[in-house]
Amino acid sequence: MESKEHPYEEPFLLVLVITAFSGLMWLFYPFIPALLFALLLATATYPLYERVKTHPKLSENTASFVMSISLLLLVIMPFTYLFIVGGKMGSDVMHQINEWLVNQPAGAMTRIETHMISLLPIAESSQQELLASLQERMPNVIESSKQAGVWLASNLFSGLASFATFIAISLFSLFFFYRDGKGFAERMKHLSPLANGLDSFIMRRFSNLASTLTLSVLGVALLQGTAFAFLMIWMDVPWLFLGLAYAVASFIPIVGGFLVWGPVALYFLLFDHTAAAIVTAIYSVTIIGIGIDNILRPIIISKLSSLRGDPSGNKSVLDHTWLTMLSTFAGLMHFGIMGLIFGPMLAAMAITIFDVYEHKHRHQLDYS
Repeated sequence: MESKEHPYEEPFLLVLVITAFSGLMWLFYPFIPALLFALLLATATYPLYERVKTHPKLSENTASFVMSISLLLLVIMPFTYLFIVGGKMGSDVMHQINEWLVNQPAGAMTRIETHMISLLPIAESSQQELLASLQERMPNVIESSKQAGVWLASNLFSGLASFATFIAISLFSLFFFYRDGKGFAERMKHLSPLANGLDSFIMRRFSNLASTLTLSVLGVALLQGTAFAFLMIWMDVPWLFLGLAYAVASFIPIVGGFLVWGPVALYFLLFDHTAAAIVTAIYSVTIIGIGIDNILRPIIISKLSSLRGDPSGNKSVLDHTWLTMLSTFAGLMHFGIMGLIFGPMLAAMAITIFDVYEHKHRHQLDYS
């Protein structure tokens, strides 16, 4: 009698599952940053969504829509403003540089080059050689500057189109993560080959990490950007743009703020505002750098971790500066500006997987 067993059924089914998952990853690869961004925002703010949903006059669809639009206004619109204004300012600067180079009278550039080279601590013969080299290359420099301006203007439009696509996909995904997120998580738990306890452990840890990372990063960024904006108001410079720029740069641990206040202080020095440059440097290093970044950030992370109820009871991996810094820069290389959040999140989730493995095999591991 022919056997009804199918000995290759399970391996073949596993191959089909892996193939299907790989196919989905390949299909949605261009949207992964937007999907991760929406997932982090939805996970971090899901408790607030549940409160909004309890309003008797709001359906799940309406509550999801309200939360998505609210996050658009509070989180995404400032990034949009910074991106558009920053690109426009860069394009205007390049245009002004080109006009200044083209409109210089004959001999003016030579006098400027001679004066600048004379300030260098090198021999006079070397200064003459350097001046001759600069004069020879100046036409190429002017032409390269013009081409850079054209390139910046053309890429600004394509960048805006890509950013608009990112925002649209994030908002679209946010709505469904709010509305269907809990059901999707339950389905993933049922499909997972792990025990439900381990699935719950991983999901709780992801929720805790996403909430702690997202809320602490946004909270610290808001504090630092606001503090720097107040200083810029007193200095009578574009405070809104610089405050938002400082907030975004503060996502990078330790060195992020310097990327904004350093050029601002240099700008004051170049225009003989020495006192303003000194105040900017001291204020940024002490009040914002030491006070907010080094003192308040760990406190905020610790408070958020305790409020979210970390299931492991251990110190949050986000407290490790070395891990956070390396994962932040690695995230920047892989995902661009969104990697400022994705990098630490992926590193923290990898450590979570290690914790799950240790928890599963704790009786077999050698702790001697």
